Amino acid sequence: MWRELVIDSLRRPRLAARRVLDAGLPSATVIEAALLVTCAGIVLGYLALRASPDGVDIVSAAILANPLLGAAAQLGAMTAVIFLTVQIGRLFGGHGGLWGAAALVVWLNAMLVLVQAGQLVALALLPPLAALLAIAATVWALWAYANFIAELHGFRSPVIVLGATVLTGIMLFFATAMLLAILGLTPREAG
Repeated sequence: MWRELVIDSLRRPRLAARRVLDAGLPSATVIEAALLVTCAGIVLGYLALRASPDGVDIVSAAILANPLLGAAAQLGAMTAVIFLTVQIGRLFGGHGGLWGAAALVVWLNAMLVLVQAGQLVALALLPPLAALLAIAATVWALWAYANFIAELHGFRSPVIVLGATVLTGIMLFFATAMLLAILGLTPREAG
């Protein structure tokens, strides 16, 4: 079952989303899975940092220096994505629910943990392959997320959902940057 779900997630993400939604996972199971995925991601991130300290960006290195803070940040980000998935989808006439969105976002993160494990192996065997895998994973994650949202909310076109997702991400980036600037939390120049 898991093998087919992983393959469907890679090849036919909308079908995989339907399978996850049809599983009707209890909320406690979704929360436990979120915690497991978060812990696995932090451990794999730490191993990647140890394997290639120069290959990890400064934000990830700071988060991995304090694993509890990193886990809290990852859970917070997952919660924000779940909330935005539900609310923005409903703004456009979608009918998806909170726990369905949670199950799909947690499953997407589980798939990304599998990719992260693959990147760690690639980093050890052939470092340039790890960079290519990261790019491919980013493209796949956006496409899979768009399909997951389309299935969750009953939208016909994942392409339109993808466009709305990218636009929402850009708007959130600029809103966060403006908020941080207003609060005086800007990067300082090294000197």
